[in-house]
Amino acid sequence: MKIPKVLSLRVALSLLFVFTPLVALVIVGSITLAIRLPQIAEENRSIAKESAAEMAARVEEYLRSLEHRLKVLAAAVDNVPEQEIYFLLQTARGDGFDAIYLVDDQGLLVDASVKNYSTEYIEEIVGIDMSGNKLFRTVSETQKQAWSDTQLSSISGIVTVGVAVPLKGSNKIIIGEVPLDQIVSISQFSRSDRQLDLWIVDRLGEVVADTRIARSGRHNLLHLPVVQAGLNGTLMPEELSYDGRDYFAWAEFSDSLGWLFVSRIPRGMDNSATQDLVAIIVTGFISTSIIGALLAPLWAQTMTSTVKLVIERARLVASGRQPETWPTGTIKEFNQLSGDLEAMADALVSREQALKEMNEELENRVQRRTQDLAATNSDLSEALSNLQMTQNELIEVEKLAALGRLVAGIAHELNTPLGNSKLSLSAQNQEIQSFNSLMEKGLRKSDLMKFLKRIQETTSMASMNVERACDLVANFKQVAVDRTTSFRRAFRLHELVSATVLTLQPSIAKNIRVVIEDIPERLEIDSYPGELGQIITNLVDNASKHAFPDTSGSIHISVTEADAGMIQISVRDDGIGMEPDVSEKIFNPFYTTKFGQGGTGLGLHISYNAATNVLGGSLTVKSTPGEGTNFNLLIPVVAPLQENEASSNEKAPPVPA
Repeated sequence: MKIPKVLSLRVALSLLFVFTPLVALVIVGSITLAIRLPQIAEENRSIAKESAAEMAARVEEYLRSLEHRLKVLAAAVDNVPEQEIYFLLQTARGDGFDAIYLVDDQGLLVDASVKNYSTEYIEEIVGIDMSGNKLFRTVSETQKQAWSDTQLSSISGIVTVGVAVPLKGSNKIIIGEVPLDQIVSISQFSRSDRQLDLWIVDRLGEVVADTRIARSGRHNLLHLPVVQAGLNGTLMPEELSYDGRDYFAWAEFSDSLGWLFVSRIPRGMDNSATQDLVAIIVTGFISTSIIGALLAPLWAQTMTSTVKLVIERARLVASGRQPETWPTGTIKEFNQLSGDLEAMADALVSREQALKEMNEELENRVQRRTQDLAATNSDLSEALSNLQMTQNELIEVEKLAALGRLVAGIAHELNTPLGNSKLSLSAQNQEIQSFNSLMEKGLRKSDLMKFLKRIQETTSMASMNVERACDLVANFKQVAVDRTTSFRRAFRLHELVSATVLTLQPSIAKNIRVVIEDIPERLEIDSYPGELGQIITNLVDNASKHAFPDTSGSIHISVTEADAGMIQISVRDDGIGMEPDVSEKIFNPFYTTKFGQGGTGLGLHISYNAATNVLGGSLTVKSTPGEGTNFNLLIPVVAPLQENEASSNEKAPPVPA
């Protein structure tokens, strides 16, 4: 996401003051152009029409006056002596004509008056033939006055326009030549606008007069649509393109002169009114830009000065200091902002003071609470220490109870071989006493052989039972060492389970049968036999005490090899089972259903910790009410090293012989 550029208030106000009038000026200028350009076009069309008609009227009036002058001359020529005709022609020529010719019916020049020509030259040209003059032939045929198109004067050699009037008393004709410059100068008076230009075009399309170049010229405009329409009387186009420029145009045809008067005014940016309008708008835009660029920063500086002072005061408030005064200016909103910030600053000071007092009160309260918590923590620590001590004592008691059961088992197992040995020795003593009695009465060989046989039998029985007791003691010594220490060693699992069950038999009710099954005799693991025996003892003891309250049953111990170097030892019973809420809490410390009946609730808790923390395995239980309980002990074949074991690398103590 693009982050907009951040501007200061002064720059923003300066840009606002500059661009706002410019945008307004652009909009107003565009509207003005949209309105005025069509109006200017219509005004120019009207000027073109009026100018064409006015020029036609002026030129036609002027040329009619010249024509009238020739008519007066024609009426006077026959009444003056021949030698005075020249002076009469000279007087009639005046400023309007370049030349006046008196021609007889054969076209021969009788007399003439030519501008800038001397009387001697006139006498030399008298008698030349002008019958080839088109205007002469026209008037001779029609005997009516007529105007010619532009023509090259046969006497002066100048391009002129001719007018001819017949004399009524004779067949002579008076021809006057009007210079084109004269007509151009007359047409200049019809220019009502400085940009207005006029053409006077004859019937052939030749330009008689052109105000643009202030001279006449022999160039033809018959190709222009407006000229064709004016001469032919067809629909007049109001616009034309000529010499690379566009014009508003109009044409008026003079029937009496046979000429076309064409007015034209430039269009588009060539038009002066359009140029003036655009110049005004552009000038206004530029001047507004310059004035705005000069004045806007000053106005922005004036307007933002109060804001800057307010910002400085606000910073003082933010830094925790209270300003002495708050600024005011000429702008009502800024004064209101300053007043509101001052009120807010006062409120902040009051709230800060209140917060300070609240903080002090809170700190005092926290300090008191902290002291109370410290005292409570001390009491809790002491209680926890006592609880841990009690727990340790209970665990030791549980271990002592287990040792007690172990000793009871050992005594029970030793009682049979030792009793048998004692019985053999007693029988042997009786045989010896009987043998002594026989020796006093007289010993027979049969008595001696019988005595030796009995002695041999009792000695063999006593020896066999003593060996049995020695074997039991040897096994019990290993079990006792394992239970009282926590050392790892390699051992056969079947021997450990058998010895453990053997020590438990005296404490198990007669109606409960313990079955060891599916344990390979050569299965050897490297683990902690003390902790493993403790777990099996607790599981079998827990089943014998809780699974068969009033019925007989059996406890099965089996071992299966699991994947990845793990073995699973299952201790299951077919007793009454447990409810889900009981099985969920079975491994919690001090949880027992035999509270007050000798149960401590630590046996399964100790077993669970030994399985997970020492043997590196897990202990889980599945139980269904009425269907029995199954404890699954999953342990590795090689137990993980303990921290103290890894550091000391201490080995299991040897078992004394």
